[in-house]
Amino acid sequence: MKVKRLLSSLLALAMVLTATVLPASAATTFPDIQAHWAKSYIEAMTAAGMFKGYEDGNFKPENQLTTAEALALCARTVGLDSSTTTDISVNYFPTLKTLLNNEQSWFYQEFSICLATGILTSSDLKSLYQTGALTKPIEKEDLAIYLVRAMQLGPMADRLTSYPLTFDDASSIAADAKPSVYLLHVYGIVEGDEFNDFSPKLNVTRAVMATMLTRAIAYMQAHGTSPDLPEYTDYAFRQGVISSAIETNGVIQLSLSSDLTGAAIGTVTLPANVTIYENNMETTSSALKSGRHARVCLDSTGTPFAVRVSSELEVFTATVNGIDGKNVAVTADGTGRILTMDRFTQVQVGSKTTGDSSIVDAGANYTTAVCKLDDQGRLVAIQFTGGTSTVEGILSSYTRTSTSATSATVQLIGFDGVTRTYTIPSGATTTVDGLVDSLSSTLKDSYVILRLLDEDNTVQSVSVDTKSNYVQGVIQSVDSSDETITITRLSNDRRATYDVTSAAVITYDGETTRLRDLDKNDFVTILLNESDDATMIQAYPSSTTTVGTISERTFGSGTDTTITFVVTQKDGTMVSFKVDLSDPPVVERDDEDSAVDKLRVGDEVEFTVRYGEVSRIEATTQNVNLTGTVERIIQEKSGYTLEMTLSDGTKASYTVDNSVSVTQNNKEMALSSLKPGYKLGLAVNGNQVVSIEIQQAVNSGNKVSGTILYVDYAENIIYLRAATDAGGEEMVTVSVPSTAVILSASTGKSLILRDLDTGSVIEVNGAYSGTIFQATVILRQ
Repeated sequence: MKVKRLLSSLLALAMVLTATVLPASAATTFPDIQAHWAKSYIEAMTAAGMFKGYEDGNFKPENQLTTAEALALCARTVGLDSSTTTDISVNYFPTLKTLLNNEQSWFYQEFSICLATGILTSSDLKSLYQTGALTKPIEKEDLAIYLVRAMQLGPMADRLTSYPLTFDDASSIAADAKPSVYLLHVYGIVEGDEFNDFSPKLNVTRAVMATMLTRAIAYMQAHGTSPDLPEYTDYAFRQGVISSAIETNGVIQLSLSSDLTGAAIGTVTLPANVTIYENNMETTSSALKSGRHARVCLDSTGTPFAVRVSSELEVFTATVNGIDGKNVAVTADGTGRILTMDRFTQVQVGSKTTGDSSIVDAGANYTTAVCKLDDQGRLVAIQFTGGTSTVEGILSSYTRTSTSATSATVQLIGFDGVTRTYTIPSGATTTVDGLVDSLSSTLKDSYVILRLLDEDNTVQSVSVDTKSNYVQGVIQSVDSSDETITITRLSNDRRATYDVTSAAVITYDGETTRLRDLDKNDFVTILLNESDDATMIQAYPSSTTTVGTISERTFGSGTDTTITFVVTQKDGTMVSFKVDLSDPPVVERDDEDSAVDKLRVGDEVEFTVRYGEVSRIEATTQNVNLTGTVERIIQEKSGYTLEMTLSDGTKASYTVDNSVSVTQNNKEMALSSLKPGYKLGLAVNGNQVVSIEIQQAVNSGNKVSGTILYVDYAENIIYLRAATDAGGEEMVTVSVPSTAVILSASTGKSLILRDLDTGSVIEVNGAYSGTIFQATVILRQ
């Protein structure tokens, strides 16, 4: 939105406020104003095109203005450019037709501006129309309210708590008009008459209106008033609470922190020519004070051209009554309010998810909101709590986790191709095809919607649709002439071609697109009709990244050569990735080349998936935050319990999962190599040990046994699912040098490495070198 200097823009405007007017070429020296006290103001406003004379050549300064005419003049006072005015008119035209019952249509453009800029609310305008006030003369105190709002001072008037008036008739001014009258008086726009009266009930004449408009516009021009309408601007921006503003040689380093979380969000360099606004009026850099809110407006090159400053945000907690589009109905301190989310509003749902108003789910039943308003009364930030959100996907797996019929773990393959894991508590409501039912593994490949609590992602309900036929996979080709799409199906790794109906809804990354614009290797979810034709295609990029912490690592069984990693993201969502040992991805750990078998629970990771498969994993180990000596080791099925004496002399016990990272001198070690007497450094997150550093060790074991996961014959490596004494499992990488002896335990016959395969049970004698077990003798059971 562009806002021109007001007087220059007004000179280009022409408004007809009477039924009969003089031609535009007529002079502004009207015979009936030559001795009038408002002569200079009348001439200024006629020159600006705000008024015109009557057909008889007179101005008729004492003629009274209707409310509609006064509002139209106030709207023109704002000074919007023609493009923005047109956009506003188009947007508000349907509303005005309804509010005004198709009447007063000659003022629709001006009434649109009144609604868009806050001069009037819809309820204000509706009341004025229904009471007939629009066509009646406007009183001076009512004009004061509308004019203050047109000058962009409405929020300032609303915040005033003290507004001493010196007019002799101040007691007769309506309470809601007093703040506006006070501001107009302070800024020299209204004065008392010869009796020092304001005369609030006096009907406003053309002469009085010309006087007030001239002074108001002059004030706005002198203070660089510039309205800021969120829905009619498109500039990029950064905003937050000012932490500091350091000025050097005219350049200001403005540091900001998040309005939502308080976390630092960076520093913006403000050039010397940046314009700073407070209360929509130009001010100086002195307004950039710590604790205030600032929105930095950026041009197309990312350079700040303006800063909108507010005093400290008004913060209050409210009960959420309902959400209608971008409007939020709340109750705070017993008072109902309607708050509007605009493009500048920062939104947080639950304790973690942040974004704009698009993340708000009107059906989530939020209970509470922390609201943060600037000094213009605009909603800068809102934090919803107590609500729910939905996730959807195709059921990949179901595992019962307790004796309860509905307590389970499910994995959903999202429409973006990412597999996420959710725990279904026993209290969750489950429906299948609209009927209350329980989950089971027979529902695999069905469409599922989960509703989760925003606070902790706890599943509240599960809705399963077995009737709809969804398929997922990777695009191999698209033929827009035949309207067909060919994919490699995720469920069976086979190709399939589907006709696409003419009415099919097609999206890419959430945006509507065309079939021809989909690319090979995009991940798609397709809804098929009874004829197996595609009626919906949701496509996502072929490459995705997921950041989080490895929280679980499990091995395939039988001939399955995969390892499944569960990555827990910051919001608590668990995402699953299968990695095939026969075709492993690139792995980098602590900025060095590594391998899949080196990844451990507790590693901070970034998984990159391309074309439906994990292509790269970047991992970082966590730092040690506790040290101590191992007193006792208890081996259990799920891992080990370490009883330790910490460096401060206190006793502690930690349960350690088999997949926790163990290192010594920056080399990976096996968890099974730990012994009493070891001095360890632990990285502990809460009560969970996520990594162990051996600081002083004793000799480690010389035998491992278990089931082969995969044999890399080219590298002479065996990936072994080793059995622990307590019946658990851990992954051991066994190196088989040419000197190693391989025997059949049943016959004693010599074997070669290729006689060993996935699923074989072996016993390996040798010794650890770091995490690699160097084999000397292998017995195949």
